[in-house]
Amino acid sequence: MKPLEIAKELAKALANCPEYLNYKAAKEKLETHEAAKLMFNDFRKKQLELERKKLSGEPNLEPLEKEIRKLTEVVSLNLYVREFLVAEYQFSKMMMEIQKIINSAVDLKLPEDFK
Repeated sequence: MKPLEIAKELAKALANCPEYLNYKAAKEKLETHEAAKLMFNDFRKKQLELERKKLSGEPNLEPLEKEIRKLTEVVSLNLYVREFLVAEYQFSKMMMEIQKIINSAVDLKLPEDFK
């Protein structure tokens, strides 16, 4: 079987796997609850802000990191946000494992492999 054919099969398998279906259902639930959706979007914006600042080498990120830790506690209290974050984590974890398998087969290294 050719790699592109296998990739198409993998895509089909991913679209029907429990991790993706749970992620998709949690995302749809989150989208239907406006307050939870706003809370999550604000939380994600703060996370992205922190990542941008880290990448640009900005010093003294502790206040923002502390704020995000507190926000994590708050958003985790919301059932819809919590369900989405758990489902997102589980799906992302599986996708990372797939990426590792592919990378090792073609001898590509992920940044964490360079440590």
